This record gives sequence, structure tokens and C-alpha cells, in this order.
Amino acid sequence: MIHFSLSRFLKKKAKYPQTQETQQSLTRHHLRNSIIYMFIGLSVTACGIKKTRVDNASTPHVPTQLVNPALPGDNPDPSIIRVGNVYYATSTTNEWAPYFTIYKSTDLKNWKLVNHVFPEGFKDMKNQWGENNFWASELVYDSKQKRIYAYYTAHNRATKGNPGLQCGIAWINADKIETGKFTDNGPVIIEDDCGAIDAFELQHDGKIYAFWKNDGNGCGKESWIWKQEINESRTQLLGQKSKVFTNNQPWETGLVEGACFFSLGEYIYSLYSVGGCCDARCNYKTGIARTKDLSSGVWEKYANNPIMVSTEKWNCPGHGTVVKTADDRMFMLYHAFNKSYDVFVGREGVIEELIVGADGWPVLHNATVPNRPKSDLDFTDNFEKDSKLNLAWQWPSKAQRPEMTFANGLSLAASDENHALGTFLGQYIKTVNFNIEAQVNPGDAKAGICLGGAIFKSKWPGELGGIGITASKEGLVIFDNFEGSYTELKSHKESLTGPVQLKMQISDDGKQIEFFYKKTDSDWVSLHRTEFLAAKYVPWGMGYRAGIVVKGNPSQKGLFSSFLIRNN
Repeated sequence: MIHFSLSRFLKKKAKYPQTQETQQSLTRHHLRNSIIYMFIGLSVTACGIKKTRVDNASTPHVPTQLVNPALPGDNPDPSIIRVGNVYYATSTTNEWAPYFTIYKSTDLKNWKLVNHVFPEGFKDMKNQWGENNFWASELVYDSKQKRIYAYYTAHNRATKGNPGLQCGIAWINADKIETGKFTDNGPVIIEDDCGAIDAFELQHDGKIYAFWKNDGNGCGKESWIWKQEINESRTQLLGQKSKVFTNNQPWETGLVEGACFFSLGEYIYSLYSVGGCCDARCNYKTGIARTKDLSSGVWEKYANNPIMVSTEKWNCPGHGTVVKTADDRMFMLYHAFNKSYDVFVGREGVIEELIVGADGWPVLHNATVPNRPKSDLDFTDNFEKDSKLNLAWQWPSKAQRPEMTFANGLSLAASDENHALGTFLGQYIKTVNFNIEAQVNPGDAKAGICLGGAIFKSKWPGELGGIGITASKEGLVIFDNFEGSYTELKSHKESLTGPVQLKMQISDDGKQIEFFYKKTDSDWVSLHRTEFLAAKYVPWGMGYRAGIVVKGNPSQKGLFSSFLIRNN
């Protein structure tokens, strides 16, 4: 058989546009696909989901020019489904609550954060079983039940070591996904030896199959993708589990994980990732395999694997899922590091189209570029107009949701948690040159802004450290606790009675931080400037967070009027 890899062909075509596909190219793609569909009678479904085509005038047309990153900031292991004309996506939240994002789009281009699987963190989980490692949420739509299920990984607080990595399943009625709460079934997929992660579902021939990875690389053993039938309520596995495939080819380094599955013609395909995923030493790649018979255990891996590798723009792409549009196109949403940002931003959600090659294999063109305007990445929160917390805000995963009220601003309870950093609310950074600003009303607590990362040599990636500036009635403090103890870099004694604006300017790709303050009707005053070793404190598998902090005793509050992140 002659194999043709579109991704390798495009790399050789120096004149092929790297920023967008031309209309002529798209026409050829659509014509070729139409011919393929006509002759071999393809039946395409989304990854793990069988759907019927929606043919009506309201069907949205997927834009030719997609915008990437589709999910800016720290959104690894993304998953995507379509329900009618609406797309929903989710992503790993790692060591941050709320757990597991829910994004919405009608065009695969513009996405809005509308909910979380577990908005209150572990309080929303059955028996509060999850402690940390909130990884790899996967959405699936059951059209018969009209329910959306979310498979996910967490570490069971009752189990030590790798076996504590278990896959839970939660569900919600599809019409409630934007406003309602998921019901958690608790851990369903459990591997007593090395733990289970990266669960995925495929509905095929009237049966429902769960797939997952045994986390062998975490305990010195082989990692495999496994399969087992699951009941309709997604509460119990049925029959016996069986092996699917492992990393057994020379290019498949380290491990296999993040496998998704979809039907195409007479085959079931799997896109899967191999290698290290999550830090500056990553070597992640993506391959594809297929079988005609799920029960056979025989999978053919593509001769031209890998179909997706690091490029000039993106590093370590992989672990995503595929969705079919209403007009019979397939798109993969996966994660990758933006090379311009090193690993400081984290793995972002990237989307691109899969095209069926002349050999019948669906492949990726591997030429996507980051083209989202920086203005799209700015964030503003006017707390004085809020009545509840914006969905973008996060807190450390092992902690309860911080106490807060809204009355002409955000009143956030102080603490001495997080290695004396205090109470912290943060959100993704989306570039490496940006300003953090907030207006605070000085009181007894030290309230301000902070760049959050990981304590140096931390016991777990969510052990929060930070650098920032706070204001209280007694003056201003610039602090740093990244080395594990709270240190005042500079203090400025001054009686502060009115609103104060605080600013951190992060520049030189995260290597410099300058701190400013401003009183009413005055200019910005530079208080301190320092070098910052961004590579030293970036958490494993995550990006930095920018946010607000309140240090003091629990009876004290920090009062915030506004907050913004402006990307430069």
C-alpha cells in the first residue's frame, strides 16, 4: 500500500501558506472528501459519539480561518463534543479549583467559559473523594438519554501512591450543562496496581466502551491503553478488560496515553500521544492507529506516524479529541505549548482540521499558527458591579472555596495559608509580558496582587508560592515566598486611607517584574524592580496564575474594587 502523509507533504511545500489555507486548497479538500465519501460510503462520528447530521438552514458554517489558541492559557488535555449546533469543550484543571472547565462555542472560533463540572471543588464530588491531580476530563453525549457525561481523573484521598489515580464519571442533563450541577458517580475505573488515567468513551454497535491508560510509567511498568464495556448509567464496568495497544514502535518514546477513538467508514480510529507531556523537557508526539474489529485486539498503526510533532510555533502537541461538524468536517482539539512563551503559560487548547489523505487515513497538516489577537486575552473584572465570582477565578485544589461577599466590591477573607502567602484567587496568564492591576481599599489585612507559581522543590505541583504587592492601612509591602517562607522584599510605611491602585509589570518574557502604586489623583510611583527566574517556579504541568491575595487573620477582609490583566 502506498501511504501519503499530508502533514509531511505540507512541510516540503515551502510556498504553502502557513497562516491560513487558501480557498482553492479548501475547495480541493472538500472535493476530494466528497469523492472519498461517495465511493467508500464513509460514516463519520465524533470521537466516542455517534451523531446524525443536522441539515437545516440554521446550521452554522465552520470558519475557514480558525483562531488559535482556541482555549488560551492553561487548558491541557482538552475534549470537545457537539450537541446539535453547539460545541462544548472541557480541559484539565490540575491543582486548581473549580474542577474541569466547560466552554461553549457555536463556530469553533469563539469560546466562552460557561460552567465547571465541579464548581465548588471537592465538595461537589461523591463523598468528596478527590484530592488533587484533576486531569483529563472527557465529555461525551448520550443522545438516547439526552445526557452529557464527564469522565475525569483524580487522586483518591483515601489511597496512597499511584493506585490512588482513579477515573470518575459525572453526568448532567444536556439542557442544564451551562447552568446546572453535575451528579458524580464517583470513581468507576480503578487499577489497583499503577492507577488509571485518561478515560474515554466510545459508543459502538449498541454498546458503550470505556478506554483508559494504566499509569505504568508512574510505577516502573509498561503503560497500556485498556478497554472494557460499561453500563448505561456509567456506574459499573462490565465483563473483562482487554488490552488495546502500547508504545511498541521506535518513535513511540516513554509511554502511551491520551487516546481518543472515532468511527470512520469500516474502521475505528484512535489518535494517541506518546512521550513526556508536561514540562520544558517534553517530547510529546501524536500518532494514529485503526482496527476493523474492536474485539480482535489487532490495531494497525499508521506507517507515516507520527502525524503531529513539534513545529516552529508549537511544542509537544497531543492529547486531544475529535469532533464532527454538521457539514461533515472533522476537527481535533488538542494541547500544545506556545514556543514564544516557553512553558510559563501552560499547554493551550489548539484546534485544526483533520483531512482524509489519498490513502484513506485522516491526518493533520501540522502547520497551525498562533493568530489570536492579544487584545482577546485581556481580562477586566469590575467587582463593584459583581454579585458573584467570575468563572475565570480559581483557588488551590486542596482548599475550600475562599469566603467572600459582594457589596460595592469583592470582600475576600484573609488567611495565613499557602506558606503565609494568604488567601489567593488567580487565573491563567496568557502571555509572558503583561500587567496585573487592582484597586484596593486599605484595611487591617494586607490586600493586593500576586503572580502565583510553585514553591521551589514543592512536595506537589499545587503547593502555591507567589510574588506580589499588598496595601494596608499601614502602607505597602512587596513580598516573595517562592522559596517556602514569606519574605518582605521591600516595605513602604505610609498611612493609607483612600483607594489605592497597585500594578505589577511583567516584562522581558517573564524575567523582570516592576511594582507600582498609585493614590487617587496622582501618578504611578515605581516602588521596586526585580529579576524573576520564571523557569525556576513554574509548576509541573501547569502555567503561572495572576491574581489577588489577602494576608491576615480570618476575621480580616481585603476589599477590591477592580482587577485587570493587560497583555503587552
